[in-house]
Amino acid sequence: MTTNRNISDQQQADAVMSFLLLRQMIGILGIMLPFTLAIGTFLISDCSEFQPSISHYYYSIMHIVFVGTLCVLGGFLITYRGTSKYKYENAVSNFAGVCAFGVAMFPTDMKGLGSTSGRGCQFIELKPALMTPEHTGWIHYGFAAALFLCFVVFCMKIFQDADLGEPVDAKKARRNKTYKICGYIIMASIAGIAVCAFWDNIDFRYSTIIFETTALLPFGFSWLLKGSVNWPKSKNPVLKKSVQFFR
Repeated sequence: MTTNRNISDQQQADAVMSFLLLRQMIGILGIMLPFTLAIGTFLISDCSEFQPSISHYYYSIMHIVFVGTLCVLGGFLITYRGTSKYKYENAVSNFAGVCAFGVAMFPTDMKGLGSTSGRGCQFIELKPALMTPEHTGWIHYGFAAALFLCFVVFCMKIFQDADLGEPVDAKKARRNKTYKICGYIIMASIAGIAVCAFWDNIDFRYSTIIFETTALLPFGFSWLLKGSVNWPKSKNPVLKKSVQFFR
């Protein structure tokens, strides 16, 4: 009986570690996506120009990274099962995963695509019969907006709830304040994208990619922070030190 209980305890510990790692991987993907696309395009192609949005990298040499990262992120979000008291947490996570797949499946239009060296920035060329219709771009924007709104829900509501067995103390209050700040930054970024897109007086080519990045960074940071439960006990001094203020 003791052996079976020990095996069960070990399996439970492994499940918790996998759960926390899933949170951390979602955070890392969100933080790394804009930098990976921009730096990768610069290093392995003759395109030295930033694209007007992260979605425009669909057409770049980093096409597979863009689509692949969104699909992996979508799979992680659908696989994720939270411990919040909010019953809709898993529904929000599943919906966010579907939206990530939608962003990858329905590309934005090519309008504004950079072309520093002729066609140097364009790697994917759609045949005329397969050219993205205008309504597909709106589907893309719809999925992207819904995905960012799901990020807000996690920061403003779900993450602020304590995990099972998590102490509600001063450090938890700090984490909740940080989640709230992340949520406000994401909301401000969404508003910035909308204003720049629909206000004709604003003509800044890189406004969308800047605001998308400022939304992805707090999203990724909040998921990393939520998944850092085991960092104070880590053998890695960098991890222990980095989370000392919060845990």
